[in-house]
Amino acid sequence: MSYVIEQRDDQLVNTSAAIRYELRFDRAPQHLVHVRMRVERVSSPTITLVMPVWAPGSYKVRDYAGWQGNVEAYTVRGAQRTRTTMRWRDKTSLEVTTDGADIIEVDYLIYGHERTVRTNHINRMHAFIMPVATLMYVEGRTDEIHHVLLKHDAKLWPKVSTQLSPVRPSSSDGILLGALNYDLLADSPIEIGDHVVKTFTAAGAKHELAICGYHEVDADWMVEQLVRIVDVEANVFGGVPYDRYVFIIWAYPGVGGGLEHARSSVNAVDPSSFLDKGRSSGLLSLLTHEYFHLWNVKRIRPVELGPFDYTRENLTSMLWLAEGMTSYYDDLFAYRCGFLTQREYINTLANDHISKLLRVPGRFRMSVRDSSTLAWLKLYMQSPDANNRFPSYYLKGGIVMLLLDLHVIDHTDGKKSLDDGLRALWAHYKANPEKGLTEAECIALFERGTGVQLRDLLNGWLDGTTELPFGELLGKVGLELDVSVVQPKAITFGEARAFASVPPSKFYGWTLADQGGRILVKSVEDETPAQLAGLGIDDEIVAVDGKRVTSTTMVEQFLAERRGEPRQLTCHCDGRMFETTITPAPVQTCSIKDVATISSRQQQLRDAWLKRLV
Repeated sequence: MSYVIEQRDDQLVNTSAAIRYELRFDRAPQHLVHVRMRVERVSSPTITLVMPVWAPGSYKVRDYAGWQGNVEAYTVRGAQRTRTTMRWRDKTSLEVTTDGADIIEVDYLIYGHERTVRTNHINRMHAFIMPVATLMYVEGRTDEIHHVLLKHDAKLWPKVSTQLSPVRPSSSDGILLGALNYDLLADSPIEIGDHVVKTFTAAGAKHELAICGYHEVDADWMVEQLVRIVDVEANVFGGVPYDRYVFIIWAYPGVGGGLEHARSSVNAVDPSSFLDKGRSSGLLSLLTHEYFHLWNVKRIRPVELGPFDYTRENLTSMLWLAEGMTSYYDDLFAYRCGFLTQREYINTLANDHISKLLRVPGRFRMSVRDSSTLAWLKLYMQSPDANNRFPSYYLKGGIVMLLLDLHVIDHTDGKKSLDDGLRALWAHYKANPEKGLTEAECIALFERGTGVQLRDLLNGWLDGTTELPFGELLGKVGLELDVSVVQPKAITFGEARAFASVPPSKFYGWTLADQGGRILVKSVEDETPAQLAGLGIDDEIVAVDGKRVTSTTMVEQFLAERRGEPRQLTCHCDGRMFETTITPAPVQTCSIKDVATISSRQQQLRDAWLKRLV
């Protein structure tokens, strides 16, 4: 089976397809889409139709066929449409009897009412269709052109945003879209509704911004930032690999996350991201992250991630490349775009990267390679104890890439960086677009691009469970990691009058949650006061030093009263009471500071690391 991820709009104009889908939205208020799948040129006694179990880029088996209902199969002979037999071969595969006909049609409903970037969401106001969760494929015929006909009320839903290519001009019969193969179809989400659409040109290509939601946001401001993102990231690779790209942004309360595609991305954010400066930096980093994926993971990819097996997990030990490197570059690109100052970027590395990793005991128990292989279970199906056993390949993988970049910059006197390794990976993709990378090939290309021997160092970091050399490599650019106890600050009010003495915060290593007047322990970190006190997940905190507590606020207040001395806890577990003593620890903070005196070489290397290219 060939694997083609590239598509231009002009390749689909006026094409024909023997595999077509018609989507109707008459029952959108009930969150239903009706799908009619038509398969022509059938030449065997049976055909097998398969609904994928996962969405590429989101490594969890979701069994999309579970949302499917009312499945009926028919043979078509001229104007005659006759019900035929079918049977489920397994949980996701449907075997249809052809009875000698060369055309088969299958009708089914899909329920979609989960607003995430990897699932369908349909209501009277709009429809977001994830083809991988909606459209079955014909086993053995995924390489063919596929067409999708959208049948909806264009007066209610006047806008359609998708990377799928127009096959013909819109008409009263609907909007006909196409993909060169099923892999491209499965990778092409569709937003239909009355959303805001803006178009712009950047890096010589067409772009579309689709903002969905019921809050008014500044779309023109967003376009300005997207132009900057496109220009800065394209500069690394010498251009963009597409003719048209679609940024879909959901601005709905409570949503979050993103998912990358070959010529588009879906980015979900709270509407406050357009109003609050602090939150807007998160939106911009999300956009740089998902946009960077069009190179890294959609094209520069582990060998296991394309062509895909849509019926099972696609295990790879290389998500440190796919997601880790992207997690390093998203904030770096935000800095290069001018969204962050140099000091803000360095603080982001401290607060959102290194300090978070230092709070993951699991970094000493599992390698980042193993965390990648087990992503399907450990990241997307985490147990409450996961932080103690599992380091995220996003988090630790990103820090590994940071340290690798600093190592390359140091060993080349600032003449090379990880960017050069990226360009070597990109050149390899363009020469071999149908084939992904093995780890050995990836590391060899890093070495070729940078001119630095990296395999021993990188393999040690990827397989190791010891602490990474933060201090050593940050020192190369005149920075040092400072982990220290938080010191209380004097609090004043009015005309600089001293406020009551407020006890300093203490660290317990637990997460508490209010639940109907009960305080439950929801997580416990290893080697912390909570774990040493013998507390476990779902233990209930009943009293502190004999004082009844009914909220997490009360627990915090009572624990703070005696300034960090051991406290007696009365607890409940499985119908029985027990008591234990907890001794809090000082709260520590992690920061990255300039060394006392920065040398000329350190400054030179820092300038090479934090240069803005355009």
